[in-house]
Amino acid sequence: MAEPDQSTSTASSSSAIHREFSSNAASSSSTSQVREEEDHRDRDQLQNRFPHPELEHQQFGIPYQGNPNLSAFDDASVIRDDTWSCVIVLLTFWFFVSMTLILGVYGSVNLRLGPNCSLLLQPSPFFVQYMKVEELNGSGPGPVLYGFSKTPPVDNVTTWSETRNVSVQTDSHQAWIYVLNKGSQINISYSVNSTNYSIFLIIAEGSDGLDQWLEEPTYPNTTLSWNLIHGSGMITQDISRSSTYYVAVGNLNTEEVEVQLNLELKAYTHNTTEAYYKCTFPDGLCSLSILFPNGNVAVLTSPSTEQGKNSDEWYLKLSYGPRWATYIVGIGILSYSIS
Repeated sequence: MAEPDQSTSTASSSSAIHREFSSNAASSSSTSQVREEEDHRDRDQLQNRFPHPELEHQQFGIPYQGNPNLSAFDDASVIRDDTWSCVIVLLTFWFFVSMTLILGVYGSVNLRLGPNCSLLLQPSPFFVQYMKVEELNGSGPGPVLYGFSKTPPVDNVTTWSETRNVSVQTDSHQAWIYVLNKGSQINISYSVNSTNYSIFLIIAEGSDGLDQWLEEPTYPNTTLSWNLIHGSGMITQDISRSSTYYVAVGNLNTEEVEVQLNLELKAYTHNTTEAYYKCTFPDGLCSLSILFPNGNVAVLTSPSTEQGKNSDEWYLKLSYGPRWATYIVGIGILSYSIS
């Protein structure tokens, strides 16, 4: 009886295995069918896509643009900020240019004139409305201010001579000023009383040239004429440019040195016969209007040494009145150009 039971058990096991296999087969068949349906659906979707090959390999989408009204507002704000920045920069630039002209180029300046001066003054009519000259040491015959519609010729020749007997202290100097035009000439005869010492005799152009020599008195290239003199001799200097010139002596010795200078000067001066304006500083002040737009010129002269009472040098203050309309128009033009 045991064998039939084993056979029955084996048959039951085989039947169970068969059912499990059939179930797995059915499940596999069902899964395969689902995959085929998904593949078929994907193919259908691919066939329904837009036929743009260049889009097949990239993601198609619309980027976020933000609020267009807000972007336009930001752009307008940036433009306004840039405009105001330009306005501020240009107005600041024009302010500094104006101050440079008013206080620098056409600012007040003190003048020191020697004898027989003939100084041309020609400010710009666009920036200057008038000029004013004030005499600071007025006594007796003094300077004269002339006005001309155009630059007068420099065709008058004036000659004069001066004698300077000076004692030059140790480590010091003495200087004399002359305002000379192109073509003038300086002749100096000298005599140093001490035979044991030499001193410097120079001719410098402008106050800058004199200052450079004072800083380096032994360096000859700082002046127009540089001479280390002793005994007696003579020097001559031709003037090639209209300017202010200084004749100076300097002593670097340990003792005082006496020297005699005999100067003979030939100066070319402006012809003043065609002047439409003449002011002799009756109240110590002269003023001349500058014509717009063609302009005009002025010539400031000084008397010779024989005419001066106490001194052969004159001190004056020259100042200019700004033409404010030019600066205001300049601000308007700058504002319009950036608007």
